[in-house]
Formats: sequence, C-alpha cells, structure tokens
Amino acid sequence: MKSLPPRSYVSPWVYPVISTTNRLFLRRFFFGPIRVQGLEHYPTKGPAVLAIKHYSRWDPLVIATLKPKAVRFMTNANQFEGFQGWLIERLGAFPIDLARPQKSSIKQTIDLLHQGEILGIFPEGGIGIGMERERLLRSLKPGVARLILQAEASAKVPAAIPIIPIALHYEPGAQRGATVWIDIAPPFNSSLFPADSDKERAAKMTQYLEDVLRDRLQALRNHSQEESES
Repeated sequence: MKSLPPRSYVSPWVYPVISTTNRLFLRRFFFGPIRVQGLEHYPTKGPAVLAIKHYSRWDPLVIATLKPKAVRFMTNANQFEGFQGWLIERLGAFPIDLARPQKSSIKQTIDLLHQGEILGIFPEGGIGIGMERERLLRSLKPGVARLILQAEASAKVPAAIPIIPIALHYEPGAQRGATVWIDIAPPFNSSLFPADSDKERAAKMTQYLEDVLRDRLQALRNHSQEESES
C-alpha cells in the first residue's frame, strides 16, 4: 500500500499569503455574492469540527474565506502529489485514504483535535459524480462521529467537541459568477445522544447531522431559486 504523505502543518509564511489571495480572488473576481447566514455559530477556536456539504473542489477555498484562522481540512490522500501536494500540506490539509483509512491517519485526526485545531471534514466522503452531484445530500459516513467519540474518550480532550453543520449551495452551479450560499447551523455535540454503545451514539449523531444538513440545503436551494426567478 502506498504510504501517506508527510504530516501537514500551517506554514507561517505560505498560509497568510495564500489565504489573503484566495479571499480576494473568490470574493472580487471569481464568484458573485457570497451570502452567509449563521456566522455567529462559526468557532473562533478549537477543538471543533466543521461538517460541510461537499459539492465541488471550491468548497474548502470558500470556507477558508469566512475567518482568518486556518481550518485543517481532511483531504483524500491522492491529492498530495506534485506542487499541489506541497502547497496543501503547508495550508494545513491532512491526508486520509478514504477507501481504507490507516491507523496513522485516524491518530493524526485525533491529535489535531487534542491540539485545539478546527477540522474541516466532508462527511459525504467525496464529491458526487454525474447525477450524484445533483442530489441534495448523499448518505453521510459515520466515520466523523466515530473520530470525535475516540477523541473525547482521551483524557487529553474535554468532552463534548462541538460539531458545526455547514450547508453550501452554488447558484446556478460552482462556476464563475455564481452566487454562493452558506448556512452555518448551531453546534451540537455527543452529549445530546445517550446510547448504550459508541456505535449506537455515532449512528444517532450521524443521522442528526444528515437531517440538519438536508433541511438547510433544501432551504438554501429554495431561497436561491426564488431569488433567481424574481
């Protein structure tokens, strides 16, 4: 099996330059309006997990415009190649093999939460292809909840790591000039889901997250369509 790339970090000179350039490019030159609701729910410090709808490769860049603090995005290991790999490692992204997560990847995720980082995770597991991409939301993977429960089980991390659902919608699509809609839902945590086992608790957390994202994505889609027709 191919080994995973070196562990990532936030470069004190690469990140500020790319972050500022990204914000100016997306907001002034590429997309149309970026409309955000619920910004008061966005965490100012970690540990915290952003659970984000995954529509396109633009999603991490869009989320990175919301606040100056770096978000440590969980990224498919096959993206860490060439110059792109060199760059995203220094922007704080960290690798995981989505098909066969290695213990080292899981440990790194938990370590980042131990260090008080804000993680960006796409619980659908990737971007949909073809008609899958047009679906409101694909079934979520339970791995996000399981990782959080593992981190909370450690004495190094206080219980109840907040999970912040974030709905993303592009109208008419993730393309130049599109309006970007972002809805940041109130945080929730594992303490809201009593269960006899971590497996049961993870399933409840995942279902709740899926319900919240689905409801907010539908509301964003309806709102954007109403606006485009007016």
